[in-house]
Amino acid sequence: MPTGPPTPVQENKPKTKEKPVVVQIPQEAVQQEELEFLDRLYFGGSFGLQFGNYTNISLLPILGYKITPKFSVGPGIVYHFIRSGGQTFQNFGGKVFAQHEVLGGIVNDGSLLVHAEYEVLSHENYWRTTNGSFELSRRIVYTPLAGVGYRQSAGRASFDLLLLYNFNDTDSPYSNPVIRAGFNIPFRK
Repeated sequence: MPTGPPTPVQENKPKTKEKPVVVQIPQEAVQQEELEFLDRLYFGGSFGLQFGNYTNISLLPILGYKITPKFSVGPGIVYHFIRSGGQTFQNFGGKVFAQHEVLGGIVNDGSLLVHAEYEVLSHENYWRTTNGSFELSRRIVYTPLAGVGYRQSAGRASFDLLLLYNFNDTDSPYSNPVIRAGFNIPFRK
């Protein structure tokens, strides 16, 4: 007869290894996400040409990303070549912008938009020194610009006409109002 508490009996079961659950995203979904990203990208910008006693050649390319079909943001490059009074100046820098189409269906499927940008420009010019004379030097100029515009679509591309206000009129090379015309072309058709 056994003495003491009962001992549990264990059966020898083979141990099974648990397999980790692997979730695989279908390749079509990955390609669709990539397509959507590339379809949201566009390039464009504006340029300006003025010749005569005062010559100005301006290039302002941008790379935009449509966060929504009506709201986009992006960076840009700014370059101005200026010749005036026998002097030549080259200004260059960068900018970031945001724009939102607020009202569509205007004249031939155009849209009213609001636009804001912040530009940092290495600006070369004659500056007044502390003794009252002028000296050619380079300064960094910060220019916030904001305003309204009109966008005319042409398929997936578009043309913009902007009327902007320069909020840093004292140091900026731009006088008010700033008028720009530009274009936007999608990366994919």
